[in-house]
Amino acid sequence: MVCPNCSEKMNLDVMDGQTILHCPNCGGTFFEENGINRISFATAQRLADEKKVYEISTSDKLCPKDQTILAPIRSEESVPPDVTLFGCSTCHGLFAYPNDLVIFKKAQAVKIDYFKIWSIPLPSIKSIAVLSVFLFVSLVSLITYLYWQKQNISSYIQAQDLIKNLYLTTSNRYLFISFKTLIPLRSRIIFTVTSTNETVNKVVSGELTTFHQLTTADVNIEDEIYYQIVLRDEKGRETRTEMKRIDFTKSQ
Repeated sequence: MVCPNCSEKMNLDVMDGQTILHCPNCGGTFFEENGINRISFATAQRLADEKKVYEISTSDKLCPKDQTILAPIRSEESVPPDVTLFGCSTCHGLFAYPNDLVIFKKAQAVKIDYFKIWSIPLPSIKSIAVLSVFLFVSLVSLITYLYWQKQNISSYIQAQDLIKNLYLTTSNRYLFISFKTLIPLRSRIIFTVTSTNETVNKVVSGELTTFHQLTTADVNIEDEIYYQIVLRDEKGRETRTEMKRIDFTKSQ
């Protein structure tokens, strides 16, 4: 079996109880379905370090098991915006570049810690209760209906009133932000670094949603950083929070 990235022969191995295909040349790794979720960060780091060259091919990537063209996976809830994973629609396996694998596992660990701290059950795509979904949709529909009676969200309700469970934490150089909104909204966050007066504008949720999260390494967490969250409804109307300093010693 050959590597989807560099076409070199891949090695079959078992790590953390998961069967993987690993390329010793470029460091790319192919996981069976859900296998990437079951390996440790230490294993991901070890796999990333086992490469001879840094090579990223721009050609179509083929599944090493069945030759299906691998497609990039984009998911705001599970994959950080600066990470690209490639999925196979036939065997449901995943291919990851070495650096992307490390960033993904680090962000995943931060997210798991967040859910543990807030005692929130980890989401499972295959374990959705029909009744719970019905009640949730009904509640969101009611809130949304009442909300859209207001002609302008900035005139009737402030951004801070729409946000709850705001959580910020760091892991090495990565900053993790998550929060919920009372109704489905798009969101972005503006960081301002006081030492350089630099402004960084990042999209948190590009689609209408009530759960918003972002993992980024675009700001130096050692600096004094201020942030402002901007919320936007489906008609493009915006409201934003006041500028606030990030303080990791307490909940925001």
